[in-house]
Amino acid sequence: MSDIHHINLASIDLNLLVVFDALLAEQHVTRAGERLGLSQPATSNALARLRRLINDDLFIRTAAGLRPTPTALALKQQLRPALQQIQAALLEQTTFDPATSDRVFAIGMSDYVEFTLLPRLMRTLQTLAPQVSVQIRSGDREKLLALLDSGEIDLACGVFPEKIAWHRQQQLFQEHYVCVCRRDHPVIGSVLSLEDYLAVSHLLVSVQEDRSGRVDKLLAAQNLKRHVALSIPHFVTAPFILAQTDLVATLAHRIASTFAQHQPLALLPLPLPLTGFSVFMRWHQTTETSPACQWLRTVLLDISRLI
Repeated sequence: MSDIHHINLASIDLNLLVVFDALLAEQHVTRAGERLGLSQPATSNALARLRRLINDDLFIRTAAGLRPTPTALALKQQLRPALQQIQAALLEQTTFDPATSDRVFAIGMSDYVEFTLLPRLMRTLQTLAPQVSVQIRSGDREKLLALLDSGEIDLACGVFPEKIAWHRQQQLFQEHYVCVCRRDHPVIGSVLSLEDYLAVSHLLVSVQEDRSGRVDKLLAAQNLKRHVALSIPHFVTAPFILAQTDLVATLAHRIASTFAQHQPLALLPLPLPLTGFSVFMRWHQTTETSPACQWLRTVLLDISRLI
């Protein structure tokens, strides 16, 4: 068995491993050949080549049929799972049944996309693919694109302005911004003017953990400035802070509308021409024709039309 570690894999006919697996199952040369659609001489020839390759008899003839040697049994423990994995991987390239699959999909998402898409995605999977699992990978745009290139994720969902030749992408939905504050705010009423917007203190959600965002750049271009009283890196605490203070925040509409369902918050149009953004799903071209990945992309596209 020690010689097997020095075998040049490039010189091996992998069909021999399939013959080996059939011989283990049938313990008879003729039946193993019939199982694979091979003649008895071809199967015998394959067994002879295997014996030379492994430097072991592998199977001993007995009255009850072929009996595997200890070396063959040891190989069985290592090779059979590998062959099953190869078969499953090749089968997935031609078919995918969500109702029976136990595949784990790895998806890269920002916390905003998680918040927006994951509840509907998991509800859909419970119905269509109850054994399928999802692993979410987080990070900034550069990290998600790197994970996509390394094959560590099947798909990335987010804002991707870059054009990369080996990537494919499709828009899921468009988003716009609104102003959010508590319903009984002492300054802001049913209509929000730019003067009132600048007069109040603001809560900024900044992934970069700084105190300046897109709104501040837009205001600076007009020689205007707002007071950012609080900057936080995650938006999940924002509704609780807004509901209990006089702070206001500029948030994506889908997040804000969900917050308003659970907290006494008001949503108002922005008095600024702040452009929204588009959320895309992006995948590597190597997964373009994968039935499993195609199915996942179709599911995400379908649920994005409902949010």
